[in-house]
Amino acid sequence: MEYLNYVREFANDSVSITAHAEEFLNKNDYSNPHEWYKAHAICMLAEQIGKNNEVLEKLYDQLNEDSNCLHSSMSLSDEDYADWFTDVKALNDIFIDRGYKHAYAYQYELFINSRYGFRDEERAVGYLKKGVELGDDLCKCYVGYAMYYGTQGYEKDEEGAVTILKMAVDGERANIANLFLLNIEFRGCTSGEEGKAVVEKFSELINVKKRGLYILADYYLREDDNVSAEAALKDGIANNSAYCKYLLGMMACNGRFEELGYTEEQGRELLADAYDYGITHAGYVLGYSYFYPRTEGLEAKQEAGIEMFKKAIAYYSSEATLELAIIYLYNEDFKDIAKGMEFLDRGVEYKYDRAMSEKGFVLLDFEEVERDVEGGKAMLEQAMAAGNDYAPYRLGLAYQNADFEEEADYEKALYLFELAAERNNLSGLELAGRYHRFGYAGEPNLEKAVSYYQRGIEYFNSNYCKVELAMLLERGEGIEQDVAEAARLYEDALNEGYTYAAIRLGFIYEEGSVGEPDYAKARAHFELAAEQDMAEGVYHLARCYRYGTGGEENQEKSFELFSKALELGFVDANVDIALFYEEGINGGEPDYEKAFEYMIVGAEAGFNYAQYKVGVYYSYGYLAETNVELGKEWFEKSVESGSPLGMLSLGDYYLYGYGEEKEYDKAFEYYIAAEERNYISEGLGICYQFGLGVEVDEVKAFHYYKLAADRQYDSAIFRLGLCYFYGNGTERDLVEAFHYLKQVADRGNMDAASYVGLMLVKGDGAEKDPEYGVSYLIQAAEAGFDMAQYELANCYLKGEGVPQSDDSAMEWYQQAAENGNEDAQKIVGGPRKRRR
Repeated sequence: MEYLNYVREFANDSVSITAHAEEFLNKNDYSNPHEWYKAHAICMLAEQIGKNNEVLEKLYDQLNEDSNCLHSSMSLSDEDYADWFTDVKALNDIFIDRGYKHAYAYQYELFINSRYGFRDEERAVGYLKKGVELGDDLCKCYVGYAMYYGTQGYEKDEEGAVTILKMAVDGERANIANLFLLNIEFRGCTSGEEGKAVVEKFSELINVKKRGLYILADYYLREDDNVSAEAALKDGIANNSAYCKYLLGMMACNGRFEELGYTEEQGRELLADAYDYGITHAGYVLGYSYFYPRTEGLEAKQEAGIEMFKKAIAYYSSEATLELAIIYLYNEDFKDIAKGMEFLDRGVEYKYDRAMSEKGFVLLDFEEVERDVEGGKAMLEQAMAAGNDYAPYRLGLAYQNADFEEEADYEKALYLFELAAERNNLSGLELAGRYHRFGYAGEPNLEKAVSYYQRGIEYFNSNYCKVELAMLLERGEGIEQDVAEAARLYEDALNEGYTYAAIRLGFIYEEGSVGEPDYAKARAHFELAAEQDMAEGVYHLARCYRYGTGGEENQEKSFELFSKALELGFVDANVDIALFYEEGINGGEPDYEKAFEYMIVGAEAGFNYAQYKVGVYYSYGYLAETNVELGKEWFEKSVESGSPLGMLSLGDYYLYGYGEEKEYDKAFEYYIAAEERNYISEGLGICYQFGLGVEVDEVKAFHYYKLAADRQYDSAIFRLGLCYFYGNGTERDLVEAFHYLKQVADRGNMDAASYVGLMLVKGDGAEKDPEYGVSYLIQAAEAGFDMAQYELANCYLKGEGVPQSDDSAMEWYQQAAENGNEDAQKIVGGPRKRRR
């Protein structure tokens, strides 16, 4: 530095020290730092030669006004800065030693605003307190501001702070006291009306004394009045406001003032000037613009950006510190993990909550740094205590995933997600909503879930929250049902690229929840999701091809898509692939062993239908070895998972005695449980007809047979036919009996074929047609049904529908007798075997 040269120059000058001081006072222009160094040298020389006077005191004050002191040092090298700091402190000490109370405020500013390695908050506050004791108004202003926000070791005391600042308004630093009050009151505004009232309250300070014009600009910016904001900022710049330069530069760089003709390059120039006058954040914004230019075609100056970040970091810019750490950690062109961690640690040293949370993330989740669970947890807890919004969310994830303890702690996770949500963290809002929707940490609270989702939409336009809220609107859960609004939210999310919304819209179109079903649109939306390789979308498109929903039916394509859905992790597809193998792929032979391989995976994943089907495979001979008891276990698992089909199967198990013995009470309980879920088979009718597990009630038996028959249960259709045939639980009606019995006879029920054959032969319930009747009797007789064998024997004996033949008649009587037919046994003389 040339500081000592200036001291010597003025010492040897014939012009008086006071005259030189007056010259600088009158000019009051320190835009060139060398002019500041000269004026500072004059003050120092005056002290050294004992020529101090009121003019020199005024020059000393001028040197420390309006960021003049800071501006003089911003461009200095580290070596020159050390010399500058020493000299400034020395002059302040001289003025302090001779009782000049303003010097305490200047020494405070020096220590609190200095570079890394020179800042000393404890010493700064010591000077501040001494200045207050001596009655310095500027020190009072600083103390009031620190008290209001609870910084620099002062306990937060808003009321006491305002009292101190209002007292200072009556002193020699009235403008600064009012400026601090303006800042405090405006920052507390929650509406445009409140902001306007504050601006009007301090109109003289802003419009006459030209202080705080950046607040006026901020007000206009909040009101979306860019033209008025620009005017206020330009007015501030004309009155030497570095902060107004910063704001105007930022508006130019972020594109907000693009419509007013400002370019990002102009913004950079303004930011550079603002930084040069001590607005450290301007350095960060300038570095960001260099590294990540917003304007298309504007060349990135990444090295210049890094240098600017480093300059801002020297003045404790937390944002620049974190940004540079992120560049060194994650940017492949500049990656240097050691440097990244160094700057991250610097950010933690600066007590920057985002640096703490980032370090917590790095220690827990960044693969290129050795994992340190305890260290990561400690960092996140420190960040959370400092008010960070991400930290409680990430801690919540850790407790949810049992990263810190052997078991997950969902209650603690919810507490942390809600804390993150309270701090307006989007992920916290989303997960707090999800926890309350599904009751992960207790009973579901759908109203709270709705509230969190609505906030996520309001504050962040969260597509996840739109879809979650839409699902609740569809069902009317926690909010009044409104399917149309749900569809609108799905559309909105889909238009913003949230693909899962396409699946939900597909369901709405398929089910006709809004208007008539539109299967083509449903299919088109499933296809949208499938094109993005969304597993569930692929699955539902496969379903469309399987059943021809909304377009072409193509079993081969369907199987291919189900297989792809499974590859993408959609476990449900195991069941559908199993059914393909069960039925025979593309017309081939059934492969039950292969079907079982897929179905068991679905069953073990907890799908109750798959558990039921595994029980069927084990119980009913689909596999190489039948295992009724293992089948029963799977039926029980399916029932635990809520499967009504499993309930029906367990009812059959106990009704028909597939185990060691029949347990009719249990059978009836399972059938009732299934019926309560709108599933029914012939089993409940059998229980009522024959008094198994319940008192006999043929009317109820008929009722349940009819319900089950309406759902195409063949066994129930057969028994319903018998009810009409015999008049059990209803009036005898042979026409209805024939109608139902023939349905199942034609589908292979040989017991029913026996009755159909008999009725056709006799003309009961149908037009008499002995030959047609005999065709049914022959099928049933050859299948071993004794009634059909007996009636076929009668036909041969009488020559009804077949040529008369005593031998054929005796042969069929004999078979019927052997099968236990009592009427046949009377004819042949008991159940003996035929003579050969």
